[in-house]
Amino acid sequence: MTVEALKALESLNEFRLTETEEQKTMEIFAFMEQQAAALQNTDTEHVEVMVHCMPMTNVFREDVREQVFSREALLAGAPEHSEDSWIVPRLVK
Repeated sequence: MTVEALKALESLNEFRLTETEEQKTMEIFAFMEQQAAALQNTDTEHVEVMVHCMPMTNVFREDVREQVFSREALLAGAPEHSEDSWIVPRLVK
């Protein structure tokens, strides 16, 4: 990652890093790039693909729809609400 890319991310996500934080972030990304390069050089031709680290059978439960809370109980916890919905402050410009 370049400093320019980091600055673009700061602008896009509306945050600012101090010079120390920026330096540390660049060190972390440089380390990750080194590790990725090392993994690219690893011979995996005769390694079986592993989906799970342990043998697994059907781990999915039956998908049964149930209404745990009533609408009134959920609306009771809202700071503001309309007839059937929470009213929340706008977060997107």
